[in-house]
Amino acid sequence: MKRKKRRSKKSIEENETPISVDINKKENSILENLMSISYGIFGITVVMSIFTGFKYPWKWIDAIYETENERLEIIENSWDAAYTPLIKWCAENTANTKSLAVIGKEKFAYKDYMISLIGDERKCLEDKEFRIYLFNNPKIKVSENKSLNEWFNEIPKHIKKFNLEIEESSKYEIEEFIIKTNLFYYWNDTVSLKDEDFQMRVVINQVLCGYKENIGLENDKCRSRSYLFTDESESGGDEREYLFSLNFLSKEDFILLSKGCYLGCEAKITFMKDLKKYNIRGIQIEKPILRTWTLYNDKNSSRVKNYDSMILKAEYLIQELGKKYPKPDWYSSIIIQ
Repeated sequence: MKRKKRRSKKSIEENETPISVDINKKENSILENLMSISYGIFGITVVMSIFTGFKYPWKWIDAIYETENERLEIIENSWDAAYTPLIKWCAENTANTKSLAVIGKEKFAYKDYMISLIGDERKCLEDKEFRIYLFNNPKIKVSENKSLNEWFNEIPKHIKKFNLEIEESSKYEIEEFIIKTNLFYYWNDTVSLKDEDFQMRVVINQVLCGYKENIGLENDKCRSRSYLFTDESESGGDEREYLFSLNFLSKEDFILLSKGCYLGCEAKITFMKDLKKYNIRGIQIEKPILRTWTLYNDKNSSRVKNYDSMILKAEYLIQELGKKYPKPDWYSSIIIQ
């Protein structure tokens, strides 16, 4: 029976020594590389700090870590963003003038503003039925229509209805028109209808423009008419436009007519055509053109769709936020839907 050879302890130690040395060398090499990289990063950090006024890379590092205050600020901003569209809508739709409405479009939700809110703005946020009332009765347009009716009533009776019989009346034509004058500059939709906002022009001729249909402000060229009538001035290049001279009116009467029909009036005009010119022989002004708007029950209108979309989006965001975070006290009284 053969006996097993036994390796001596010394032999084992001699064989293992080189392996241990190699491991130590590798560990030292790795440590040196790490220290070298660390020194390099430190050097880059110092250089960047000096050349950026110590802004970077500390700003990047800070961005990685979210403090408790930053977390609370993010939550508050999320609540503000959810309520801001409705707050803007209420600020705009409770404004009395268009200049204030423009300011209302720029408003944002924030704590101090919400706490200080009073009057219709607060009621708009807290009462969904009041919002529908505002939708159906927009303050600015209602106010403008009141002014337009008042100015229309200032037109003298002898201007609202008159007849001139110069030629044989069988030559006359009677047609319905939307009438405007050339006294004012183009209508600026950002300016409210107040006396001090009127932009009157100096006109060489007092021109009445008659349109067979309401062509809208974008196609209204009457406000630029100030030329002398010529044989070529029959329609000013627009077949829907008839031009009549009102030079026989006094300046005061022409101003009252122009103001009373600022956005136009519905009228019947008696006239005759002489070559390429239309000569007015009578007029019967019936009513002014007023501001119009869509009511909330018209669900096909873009105005209603935009409003409903805003409400639904706000409601969804608020519900989702409410699942994660408590609602700030200053929003507690707002009713979305």
